[in-house]
Amino acid sequence: MSLPRLSVIITVATLVLSACSAAPPTSPPSSGLPSLGSGALPTAGTSDEPGTSSTPGASQPAGGISEGCMAANLTDLKNEGRLTLSTDTPAFPPWWGGDPDTQYPNEPEGGSGWETSDPYSMEGYESATAYAVAEALGFGPDQVDWIQNTVFAQAFRPGRKDFDFHMAQISIRERRAENVDFSDPYFQANQAILALTPNEITGATTIEALKEFRLGAAQGTTSFDLIEDVIAPNVEARVLDDNAAALQSLRNGQIDGLVVDLQTAFFMRDAQLEDFETPDPEATVVGQFDESAQSDPVGMVLQLDSPLTACVNEALAVISGDGTLDAIYDEWISTGQEIPFFE
Repeated sequence: MSLPRLSVIITVATLVLSACSAAPPTSPPSSGLPSLGSGALPTAGTSDEPGTSSTPGASQPAGGISEGCMAANLTDLKNEGRLTLSTDTPAFPPWWGGDPDTQYPNEPEGGSGWETSDPYSMEGYESATAYAVAEALGFGPDQVDWIQNTVFAQAFRPGRKDFDFHMAQISIRERRAENVDFSDPYFQANQAILALTPNEITGATTIEALKEFRLGAAQGTTSFDLIEDVIAPNVEARVLDDNAAALQSLRNGQIDGLVVDLQTAFFMRDAQLEDFETPDPEATVVGQFDESAQSDPVGMVLQLDSPLTACVNEALAVISGDGTLDAIYDEWISTGQEIPFFE
């Protein structure tokens, strides 16, 4: 089945009232995987993306997980009987939620050491999706462990992985799939440009108009790829270590516009740059890019040729088919404000 086209928007109140459970845009999808952009993603279990596998190890009952993919029968886990997951630190909303200083019931004694959010909270789009996949496979919350990744690109570099799967808005790309497996997509991300409100770039409505401005993005990201391959600015783009450094560069006026995925742009605008004591917004999401500019399906990262890949795809198919993924989308991504597309 194909996924509906969605325009991307956000409920600002959610970010303001709960800095760790923010979210963006549009009408919720009626079926299949949520898609925050035009076009359709492959349905879970039928991806043609490189590095994925959708052939389960045993016959799959209707609406359920095949016997070989049930938790008790998985023999290739990093830690026997447990699911070891990973994400980046800091972990930002709306992908992740919770309070790092809170001791959650399923969290190791003494806390997790995460910054900004806490994956053990089971809050945020990716955290909730991870626990839904775990549940579909037969793992309870107390059987899920999280490990931190401090360098974005480390997750998809060649070599052995310490995690069973990693989630951090990793776009499925052929060059990355040479080194790792990707699950079927669980999200379609659109890139956007964030700017300080007084900057002239806020008046740009076309890709051509963006060429004259100083743009920046985190290294190793599809955001930076979009600057080079789609915008091709006349001014050399600035490559930053990570999104935190990129945001600081925007604050310092070293760049006119920051390219990040739309959901992150909303969080940066409404929770990190906004000064609620001033009448006007400090930052503006100038616009977003549709799939004709850059298709950006997001998948889970697994070790290359992992036997678990097919089982993760089974679990994604289950939570997509039974409405769980739609419900997660509805909770963490909601309507509120439309962002124009660059022409």
